[in-house]
Amino acid sequence: MKKTALLLALALSLTPTASALDRVPGTWTYYSVSSDPITDVNTSLVIVDEVNDTYGSTALGFKCSSGPYPGLWSLLKSKNPLLDPVTEILPTATVRIGSRPPQTIYGDSLSSTTLNGDTDPAAIGFPEGITREMAAGLFRGERVVIRLDRDPSVGRQTLTYTFPADGFKAAWNAVNRCQQGRGAAAAPTTPASRAPASSAPASARSGEAPKFTQWHFTTCTDTVSGAVRSQLRAGQTHRCQLVIDTVPNGAAPVSAAFTYELEYVEGGRSGKLTLDTRDVWQAGGSGPILHRAEGSRLIFNLPLNVRVRPERRYTSINVTAKLTFDNGATKQVYERLPVIP
Repeated sequence: MKKTALLLALALSLTPTASALDRVPGTWTYYSVSSDPITDVNTSLVIVDEVNDTYGSTALGFKCSSGPYPGLWSLLKSKNPLLDPVTEILPTATVRIGSRPPQTIYGDSLSSTTLNGDTDPAAIGFPEGITREMAAGLFRGERVVIRLDRDPSVGRQTLTYTFPADGFKAAWNAVNRCQQGRGAAAAPTTPASRAPASSAPASARSGEAPKFTQWHFTTCTDTVSGAVRSQLRAGQTHRCQLVIDTVPNGAAPVSAAFTYELEYVEGGRSGKLTLDTRDVWQAGGSGPILHRAEGSRLIFNLPLNVRVRPERRYTSINVTAKLTFDNGATKQVYERLPVIP
């Protein structure tokens, strides 16, 4: 039997209120269903054991909130130290989901801080984009392999961990797929005798935009080398995917405008810079912005490039997208994309 105390330790690092874990029968996948008693924020979590660790000392956890703040987060808890004790630098992580191309996440985009503010040298937290992709892959039945390249100069070997999909779908459904609130419930039907002539949903006819449930960047593909990353590398042009999950109401996007803001560190001080650039996508038109819909998801493919400056290190590019729908409604999202040197 695996050591449930270690699993509980991981659960507590994911959410301090965790007290009980249920195991999906026949698997080493665990879950805990919970919500905040005041705000109703979904605070549930799912934990997947590493296939080769028979003691339950290494696992990958997904949490539905960070304290009172909703959002999807993930944490890898290892039996081996991951944080360099001298430089306090985290390893570079390479993630492969199923047979898809591997993605590289550099140490400055990872974290080793638990929700209670402590640093755990044997844990790393992943950005939201790659977290969502790992959860989606496990839900589809694809395994997740994570390779951690630690500093060889201090005798650290590369670590490779494999996390199976067994039981993940059942656990993910049990925690409502980390959706907040009651989810996208079906709208009540209108009696046939009083049904309006139009077949479009009432919210679409009344000029309302679809409900946006969450949005995030997934991957950035280097247009020269073809490398796939979860961040933007400075000095290289990428095509990055911004995904918006919606509750459809019949309205379709006809245009979108994108504006940008850079965050940077210079001379030990942080700053922000609003760019004059404004990119526009029009339905049926041509241009650098690409768009497609996958079910209830709106996916925009953006060409992004942040230049290299020796005196200034850019840390993120923040994208504001304003969407206009065919019923005249508009809606706006703001998302931060990390930039690496």
